Amino acid sequence: MFEKIAVIGAGTMGHGIAEIVALKGYSVFMCDVSEEILQEAIKKIEWSLRKMMEKGKLRHDDLASTLNRIKTTTNLAEAAKDSELIIEAVPENLELKKEIFSKLDKMAYAEAILGTNTSSLPISEIASVTSRPDKVIGIHFFNPPVFMPLVEIVCGDKTSSQTVDHVLSFVKTLEKQAIVCRKDVPGFVVNRILEALIQEAAWMVHRGEASILEVDSAVKYRAKLPMGLFELSDYVGIDVLYSAGKAIQDRDKGVIVSPLFEEYYKNGWYGKKSGKGFYTYTGDLWEKPKIPPELADNVKLEEIFAPAVNAAAWLLRNKVVEKEELDKAVMLGLNFPEGILRMADKWGIDVIVQVLRLKQSKYGEYYRPDLLLEEMVANNRLGIKTRGGFYEYA
Repeated sequence: MFEKIAVIGAGTMGHGIAEIVALKGYSVFMCDVSEEILQEAIKKIEWSLRKMMEKGKLRHDDLASTLNRIKTTTNLAEAAKDSELIIEAVPENLELKKEIFSKLDKMAYAEAILGTNTSSLPISEIASVTSRPDKVIGIHFFNPPVFMPLVEIVCGDKTSSQTVDHVLSFVKTLEKQAIVCRKDVPGFVVNRILEALIQEAAWMVHRGEASILEVDSAVKYRAKLPMGLFELSDYVGIDVLYSAGKAIQDRDKGVIVSPLFEEYYKNGWYGKKSGKGFYTYTGDLWEKPKIPPELADNVKLEEIFAPAVNAAAWLLRNKVVEKEELDKAVMLGLNFPEGILRMADKWGIDVIVQVLRLKQSKYGEYYRPDLLLEEMVANNRLGIKTRGGFYEYA
């Protein structure tokens, strides 16, 4: 197993990854472009560790030893030297990532694995600038890395099974759960489903079919998601979701970004961090929008979720991910109370197909039901009501 690990980028994700890796006993070299950024990252890591200590989850000795395992540098070559695993966590800019990987390829020793924490950019394209595409892999942590239990492992076109096995073993030592996205598809697993869901909610508001509060009330109080979809968008960042949606759309039309997201993005209404998004914020760290439960019955859940189920079916039919891992991904990565395939089985696959066909007739081919869903309806695999859908039922 790895002894020395480098984390390139000390921002929100980078310092979080460095923290969890050091907590589990690894030596970490954290690299960024300035000492100021690195020192700020160390302060945040120490603050996080002290919070764990206050809650009795960490001993004082472990706090000190964890910090001692993290070294910082502004020298990329120093970070890369002798590191068996390098995890890049710089901003989501493809050209920037390619530039860094091209340098790392020349600096790192021949057997080192190069991982990228991207949530949506193509692994194969990042790998193409290296002489070791078999050792380039997506290692997508979720925010905050210390607490979120899921890591999405993403294969590029040339990623070797040996590289996947090594990274899976590493993730296990972090006490995280992993899913493997077997093909380098836009959005991977989690973001492909999330974007289909969130963009559809935004399209429904844009078309006047529902209000923001009605959608959020339905998903929060009836679907039992921990946050409304617009509330979640504000929390994650409308700019982040807009960019991820565009990245998927530009590559294969797996999602179509709504005019609502475009408008908010262009106006700089990014959500909680800018004080205004789909809701308005006063600056209180724990502030949450008020979403009235009495609006929960105003929108049918199937209307909101059908495109996300369609995206999930596409992922299964194209052998991107196993169904159990897909449901695990939305539960651990998005905090769904149950898997989206289980939800579809409850609603009825025929109901989902009917919703998609109606949307297709009104709004175009994006909504065409996936072949897998059509086959399930033709074979009377409609979910719980026929005792067989994505899963079998007694």
